[in-house]
Parts: sequence; structure tokens; C-alpha cells
Amino acid sequence: MSIDDQGSDPRLDYTGQTKEQVNADYADMPGGAQILMIDDTSGATLGGGTLLFSGGSGSVSVAVDASTPAGTYRLTAQDATGNELAQTVQFYISHD
Repeated sequence: MSIDDQGSDPRLDYTGQTKEQVNADYADMPGGAQILMIDDTSGATLGGGTLLFSGGSGSVSVAVDASTPAGTYRLTAQDATGNELAQTVQFYISHD
């Protein structure tokens, strides 16, 4: 995206992870958007997600613990009606 392209498409960018959390930055999110962690193998949503009350831009951390199955995941942002707004690249969780 060029600097001249001031589009307001929501973005969700994976920024890294630790054994306890997955981190992402978001931009141009509408108020009420929710960040969810999705198991790419089963399609299951893990946990209740993180609600972005005011939207906009910022950072989010999603907790990971021993009960999170090892596997390939992605974070998605959904609007209040469940439509996908943006997603991160895939990342892997292991408990080694």
C-alpha cells in the first residue's frame, strides 16, 4: 500500500509470539470489532476473543496456555455481525 493510498480497509498484522501470547497490530478497525484465534486445521475458534470497543488502531495480545492444542493458527478480525474484516498470516503453536 502506498502512502498516497489512504484507504480505510481494516488491517491485522502478526507481530510475534511468546509461549504465553500471540501479538498483533491492528489499524482502521471499526468499533465493536472482535479479534479471534482460529485453528487452521479444524476451523475452531479458541477462547472468547478480544473486543475492540472503540476500534481504530493499536496492539492486541491473545493468551496462549497449555490447553491450547499445538498446531497452525491465525488471528482474524470480525465485525459485530461476524463478517471477517482482516486476518494475520498463519503461525504455529507448540508446547516444546
